[in-house]
Amino acid sequence: MTLAKLREACRAINAEQIAERATRFLEVWSPPGGEAEFARLVHASLIEAGAEDVVLDEEFDASPSVIGWLRGSSPGPTIQWHAHLDAISTPHAPVRREGDLIYGRGAADMKGAIAAMVESIRLLRAAGLPEQGQILITYHGMHEEGRSVPLVRLIERGFVGDAVLIGELGSGDQLITSSRGLTFWEFSIPGSDDSIHETNAPSEVINPLAVGLQLVDRLRSLASDLDAGSAAPRGSLYIGKFVSGDYYNRIPTGCVIAGTRRHEADGSLEQVRDELLAIAADVERTTGATVEAQIQDMFEAYEIDPNVSIATALREAHFEMTGQAMVPMASGASGNAVDFVRRAGVPAVYYGCDYASAHSDHERLSVQELARIAAVFALTSVLFLEGPRADLVATAALAPLDPRTESAAPSAMQP
Repeated sequence: MTLAKLREACRAINAEQIAERATRFLEVWSPPGGEAEFARLVHASLIEAGAEDVVLDEEFDASPSVIGWLRGSSPGPTIQWHAHLDAISTPHAPVRREGDLIYGRGAADMKGAIAAMVESIRLLRAAGLPEQGQILITYHGMHEEGRSVPLVRLIERGFVGDAVLIGELGSGDQLITSSRGLTFWEFSIPGSDDSIHETNAPSEVINPLAVGLQLVDRLRSLASDLDAGSAAPRGSLYIGKFVSGDYYNRIPTGCVIAGTRRHEADGSLEQVRDELLAIAADVERTTGATVEAQIQDMFEAYEIDPNVSIATALREAHFEMTGQAMVPMASGASGNAVDFVRRAGVPAVYYGCDYASAHSDHERLSVQELARIAAVFALTSVLFLEGPRADLVATAALAPLDPRTESAAPSAMQP
């Protein structure tokens, strides 16, 4: 089948069939570390759709990965489709449909996209595609909690393509080409083991609340410098927690301050860690207090050229299906593209359901966008594997992009 015929098949997709599959997926609860039942369902779905050599990889018993292939008849590059199987463990109302919308935990993040990928397999198999190269399909768990350790192991074991298409983030028109790194931090300031009335406190007693306020001043000063672009590594700092004291006239027994620090691709987690520890040490020196720091490295920052082959193929496929150009964006959320870019050294792009409701109590997907995702996954793969085609529509929407025009996408409800 020609690419033109595949385009016709893509435009004739029955979105209701994907909606039924997505609903079945949403009815299976799959919190981080408890994805086994859903992994088995996805494993069976890939086999039914025509994927080859589909295996349930049980290196992590309660959180198995799913691996499958679509192979062409001649050698060529490998494009990898990827997704995470888990959804956040926060309860959600029962799965329901209202018109074009399906509600359920994991709808936007990211069971809807997985359901669409299964349809992409059907499309390609019916078309006898790909003719060259291969598609590697990998799904893993423990993404939302657990730092995607199963994915790290898949990468270490060599389950990596030449480029990766991830069914997450964006809302169709957003070409995510970079994401900030993320650090969780928490400072604890211990005080006396016993609460002391303010009038009975010796002069040498350290007031953790007062020390905490000094620490907050230092952190807020850094946040202001980051906002002004005068501090490095570039990014942002946010204070989300300040807890101290239990009564109006007692010296607090401790103080806890916590928040996030995000950095751009020209910085690193190590630089952020050193910066935060230096602030804590300086407050210790000036106050005589102890500042206990817990710095949790979450995600490194990354960026890719918006004109690499996988990004170009995705832009072409999206334009074919929607007539709309994709705009380069810096994501406010953190996903698994960074694992492929930083750990495996291969470019990765996102294409999933509208992410605006992810992690919310009203998480949802649009049935019609499932058809678009299925079509774009299939078309992107053929375009990437077979290279530029003479029958592509010449349009300014597909002209080379200037990375300097990249703008920040709205922050999604992610860590």
